[in-house]
Amino acid sequence: MTALTQHSPGTHWRHRPGVAADPEGGILLVGEDAPGALLWSLKPGFESTAPTTTMNPLHGATGLIGQQNVTAAVRRRLASRHGDARLVEAVEQLRPDAVMLIKGRGISPAGIAKVQQLGTTVTCYYPDNPRWRGGDPGARERLIACDTAVLWSARQASLLATVAKRVEVVPFGFDPNWFPLADPGGDRSGVAFLGTWSPRRERFMAALEGLPLTIAGTGWAANSKLGGTEPIVEGDAGAVLRNAAIGVNLLHPQCAEAHNMRTREIPACGALQVTDPGLDGTPFREGESCLWFTTPEELRNQVERAFADPVAATEMARKAQALIVNDTYESRGKELAALLGLG
Repeated sequence: MTALTQHSPGTHWRHRPGVAADPEGGILLVGEDAPGALLWSLKPGFESTAPTTTMNPLHGATGLIGQQNVTAAVRRRLASRHGDARLVEAVEQLRPDAVMLIKGRGISPAGIAKVQQLGTTVTCYYPDNPRWRGGDPGARERLIACDTAVLWSARQASLLATVAKRVEVVPFGFDPNWFPLADPGGDRSGVAFLGTWSPRRERFMAALEGLPLTIAGTGWAANSKLGGTEPIVEGDAGAVLRNAAIGVNLLHPQCAEAHNMRTREIPACGALQVTDPGLDGTPFREGESCLWFTTPEELRNQVERAFADPVAATEMARKAQALIVNDTYESRGKELAALLGLG
């Protein structure tokens, strides 16, 4: 695999050490490429399907992966100024069969059009709400410009289908490198929540005061009366969930009634998922493979219900894990590659 992540707009690939001269065909996989990034987890699925080259149009922003604050948004915007030029140059030099954007931050509709004029199709996998303008204001326009837009939510896909050329759905998965499968039984204890702080999440988690809690994520230490730590990521996050009896999943508004990355990571690690209701892209159902809540009081009641009957809680967690055991990001990468006509 050739990694094209540290170059200036005027540098030709053929002049860079360790880069094959003008390989043709295969997939150009574009996005933030570092351990912990979604592209990194999806990449093995693409590589098993076709020759795959990666490039990061935001090569100066690798350290911003997972950060959603104002400073990170400004730094991404600065790093994206040459994103289109980097992408077009890569396509001119490598002549891939297809370009796959993972979110595609730093790539504009104009840049996508230039790639299409070169005869290369462009697909974008965007596992977030394109109408949510906070972190990526150009997302919807980028998806509309692509030959194929792929969302994580069937509902959001149906909304986008009225204006996009082609829309497909691929839900979130889990990365067993960070969240390896673990037996739902055994010596587990306490409640874990891993995710960014928000006023809504603060209100719900406050209902669990007095219970053994582990809370970690951006903003908790600075904003919460509950305490909490800075983000625990990758393998350390998986270790927290493997030790927890319960994993709480509080969806952001942009994921409402659907699912998020934790939806499959929690059951993969063997914890019982107590979550906002969601039917879109998730096989889990209340009382069978998870527990649902809609108010802080219901969250408290469901957690206490699980603690009161650990045998039933373990059985629900076991059923949930069986439903998603094959939903790895390597499998998702193969699904995405198949949408390119290459798998």
